[in-house]
Amino acid sequence: MSDHPTDKPPAPAIAVDLFCPSCAYNLRGLTGSRCPECGESIDDLRNPVSRIPWVHRKQLGWWRAYWKTVYFVMFKQKHFANEMARPVSYRDAQGFRWVTIGFAYIPVFLANLLVIVWPMPSPNMDDIMYTTLTTVWAIVSLHVGFALFLAAAAGVPSYFFQHRAIPIGQQNRAIALAYYACGPLSLTLFPVAFWSIGMQMDFNNRLGLLLGLLTFLTALGLFVVWWLDLIHLVRRLLPEHPGRATILGVVLPGLWLTLGCVLIPGVLLLVGGVVLVFDTLI
Repeated sequence: MSDHPTDKPPAPAIAVDLFCPSCAYNLRGLTGSRCPECGESIDDLRNPVSRIPWVHRKQLGWWRAYWKTVYFVMFKQKHFANEMARPVSYRDAQGFRWVTIGFAYIPVFLANLLVIVWPMPSPNMDDIMYTTLTTVWAIVSLHVGFALFLAAAAGVPSYFFQHRAIPIGQQNRAIALAYYACGPLSLTLFPVAFWSIGMQMDFNNRLGLLLGLLTFLTALGLFVVWWLDLIHLVRRLLPEHPGRATILGVVLPGLWLTLGCVLIPGVLLLVGGVVLVFDTLI
């Protein structure tokens, strides 16, 4: 019989390159419950049960699980990055990504619908025709272009998690987590609401200007939180290659901006060209 019956048996050795969240020490091969470098507890890393609420949506209900996941991604970044230690379902992550794109898109659709149905003062037939054509053009440019932008913007960060120094299994895990990181996009309701109210005021007074500023700041804030999550994930995945996080931090905002500038105006110009050609033919 053991002289220390209360001692816990050693845990299975960590079989992958897994880094301490506090000091970035490589925990591979460790059988203990604390980092030997800094003493940080790694019990959370050893827990085999995923802490991502979306994974447990059958028990929680998908609505509650979705918003708890958004909160988890935005405000529990350390625990979110710890999911690197557990299997992450690529299918679940993709489902979360597309639901997020839907939540980001719906406010834009509703705001555009509000513009369409908003009462106009005694329009004549020319005004109606002009408004109809303008509305069709706006619908295509905003809805198709914005939807394409959201899909591309949520997908492009995954390429930063492909590195020859990372085993394929861990790459796939990190890519799935990168899809979860787009959760802040689901809150586009706030900048869209500020913009819609400001449009009704024509941005011609102090309140309208304030709403315009809030539109910009809230939209920027959502992307900043997303950006910080991705940087945190890269640092946890590749602490021995800090340049990778720097590359993501510098290049990714430029890619997002480029996608926005190309896709939304690109669709606008494409549809405008088709309409112009059609108009000349008839």
